[in-house]
Amino acid sequence: MYDPEYTKEFYNAYGDFEWARLEATPFGRLQAIIHEDFILRYLKSGDRVLDAGCGPGRFSISVARAGGKVTAFDISDKQLEIAKKKIAEAGCLDKIEKFIEGDICDLSQFKNGQFDMVICFGAVLTYVCEKRQQAAKELIRVTRPGGIILVGVGSRMGPILGQARSTDMTVLQDPDKDTAMGSGLWSVLETGYLSFYSPRAKMMHARMHLYTAEELKSLFKGCKVLEVAGSNVTIPEAPHSGEQVAENPKTWATLVELEKKINHEPGLVDTGSHIILAVKKN
Repeated sequence: MYDPEYTKEFYNAYGDFEWARLEATPFGRLQAIIHEDFILRYLKSGDRVLDAGCGPGRFSISVARAGGKVTAFDISDKQLEIAKKKIAEAGCLDKIEKFIEGDICDLSQFKNGQFDMVICFGAVLTYVCEKRQQAAKELIRVTRPGGIILVGVGSRMGPILGQARSTDMTVLQDPDKDTAMGSGLWSVLETGYLSFYSPRAKMMHARMHLYTAEELKSLFKGCKVLEVAGSNVTIPEAPHSGEQVAENPKTWATLVELEKKINHEPGLVDTGSHIILAVKKN
């Protein structure tokens, strides 16, 4: 179940890798491009934006560069430190209204309708587990009527498909078994809950609840769904995935454009690493 203190401890230990992972591989770079694309299509210059779960500040920088005014909010004090450094290096500190440490399940320090846009990327809603509806209500509450909420969560089917396509047969050989590296295949498929050991943090990953697109949309029933898309439906999260394509600017540009064109298809939305939802508050 959700343990905010453990989640904070995990991301403090994760440190700089949370920034680096979206630059180190073609898979990570594509993920960053697709998420940023949502921001740039919905953000209006001058919008007040809550980056709920800002991590090291990558998308806060995207908002600031596009003319938004950002409140950077995260559960991890270490991630907020990194965010301040990265945002300063990008020359965007003047666009940051506040850096605030806190839990998205309790946004009581913010007024109703305080923000024009709320961004909740980095699978933040994935970590709140059984409190996901409570967290969604808070995100909706602090958004103004007519405002936009952008949410990204871990996809349930993505890692399951990854196991099916993997050359490592361990999980498929014993799909009921929980191992040190992850939960059993059938358990994840049925419940969406996943935990695994993270070599980067040298501790068990904070427990996650992975979503289907329909489950994610159900958290925002009081809002108008504008679009839902998968992230990384074209290349899998695997060693060396996409490297050959990324070596050539023309082939990489084609892959990015292909991802944008097909990741909204109903049959593909659930197959990527993440699901991204855009809703408008009624």
